[in-house]
Amino acid sequence: MSTVLNKRKKSVKNAIANERLEGLHVSTASRKIADSYVVGTASAQDAAKKIRARYGTLLDEA
Repeated sequence: MSTVLNKRKKSVKNAIANERLEGLHVSTASRKIADSYVVGTASAQDAAKKIRARYGTLLDEA
């Protein structure tokens, strides 16, 4: 397994653990978006943008 893949998996795992510590649940749809980041079909920025869009929390990037 590549180093990049391992780093991405660890980042997603840590983000999900953080959500759980805060008493939140990561939806299946959000997990699929995160998985697309892990395998490299989405950048971190694209994955974050998609997840924010799902919850109506888009931020201006100006």
